[in-house]
Amino acid sequence: MRFNNKKIVSLIVLSCFVLGSVNTAEAFSFKKNKNNNTQVAGVSKLKTTKNKKNAEGQLLYTNEVHSVFTLEDCINNAIKYNPSIQASIYNDEAYKTLIGQAWANYFPSISAGFDISRSGNKYIGGGPYGTSTNQYLTMGYVPTVSADMLLFDFGKTKANADMAKRTYEAAQEDTKETINNIIYNIKTTYYNILFAQAQVQVYEDTVADYELQLSQAQGFYRYGTKPKLDVVTAEYNLGKAKLNLVKARNVLDVAYVELSKIMGMPEYTNYELSDQLTLNLFDITEEDAIKTAFEVRPELVSAKKSSDAANMNLRAARREFAPNLGIYGSYGNGIGNDYNLQSGQVGVGLSYTGLNVLRLKKQVDQTRAEYKKAMAEYENVKNSVYYSVKKNYMELETDKEAIIIAKLALDQAKEQCRQVTGRYKAGVGDAIELKDGENTYLNARLDFYNAILNYNTTAASLEKEIGLPLKLKEEKVLNVTREDL
Repeated sequence: MRFNNKKIVSLIVLSCFVLGSVNTAEAFSFKKNKNNNTQVAGVSKLKTTKNKKNAEGQLLYTNEVHSVFTLEDCINNAIKYNPSIQASIYNDEAYKTLIGQAWANYFPSISAGFDISRSGNKYIGGGPYGTSTNQYLTMGYVPTVSADMLLFDFGKTKANADMAKRTYEAAQEDTKETINNIIYNIKTTYYNILFAQAQVQVYEDTVADYELQLSQAQGFYRYGTKPKLDVVTAEYNLGKAKLNLVKARNVLDVAYVELSKIMGMPEYTNYELSDQLTLNLFDITEEDAIKTAFEVRPELVSAKKSSDAANMNLRAARREFAPNLGIYGSYGNGIGNDYNLQSGQVGVGLSYTGLNVLRLKKQVDQTRAEYKKAMAEYENVKNSVYYSVKKNYMELETDKEAIIIAKLALDQAKEQCRQVTGRYKAGVGDAIELKDGENTYLNARLDFYNAILNYNTTAASLEKEIGLPLKLKEEKVLNVTREDL
């Protein structure tokens, strides 16, 4: 194919046009995303670690391998393996692409075509010497290429890109909120397992005590110092204690299954927890809790980002009344059996596309209402966070006082049980008195463990509402040892 000066100039213009638009799009993309590099890198790192564990480390957690997990281990496992977190991360990536899609308005649109045509005329007529035929046929093809690029649209694209960016940031906060909720579920389930283990231990001790009492009652009855009723009562107490032990072990097993599910490893059961149910007091004031929650609570930050996105959407709708300034160019070269057609053009112009003033006006009204709705939802979330933080803080203080009262009741029940047991061994007490003393001590132990459980779960709930872990106090209100129980 021959190239004349006109062809060369047209090709050079189109090449510069495309290359320049690519550089412009890359510059916009870098400018708008450079502030998110740290967050995006964190998400990518988490995803890479998760994939690596799935591909290479899946056999680390099989029932052939026994593991001992701390609370931190359980939280890390959930972050790596829980599918809800991974789904939320991929949702973030989907929203991130909307930023590039918005800035893509400044990237050129390229069209190309290749037409093959056949045309001609055929004439049949009479003459002095008879019928004559005249036929004219043309066969050819026309390849064409064209491109157009937006130069400036008076802020419409920027407003859409800003809205996409705020939406992406809101999605990232939603991911943090998902992680926040899963950590809360891990902690509450973890503490429930520790309570269930303590409950099993209490019932195991109770079964051992009632076995000893049955042996004593049988001995007293054999020597005639106690009636048959004491033996029957001891047998009943032992049977009920064994039933309670079976139920407690079932509660423990179910709690382990729940923890495995939250960690994202539902089939892994060959592990145990390294901790015991203990009392940890937290150092925080109500004012600091509310202030921190307003600053970092992911749900609240997400609602604020969503309201910002709605504001950007309103700005974009208002700018739809403005025209578009763009550049365009095309080139075609057609060759036939008796012709050679060449064409090309380059131009700049202002344009409106499908301008409908009434529709645009109503779209602005819609986006304005959506923005006001987003602001109202933000205020609603803020009020909800304030109420939840305040409520959990008051419950935490109440639970702390309940632990002190439960400990005093436990000490009294322990002393009472010691006395009635001694009276029964000495032959001056009866089985009913002994049973009442044992039940009082049993319930006091469970109440004390339950008070510690309530304090820890309320603290976990307060951490979830704030969005950050609480700081532990150095001093201890109670010094509880195994011998005290």
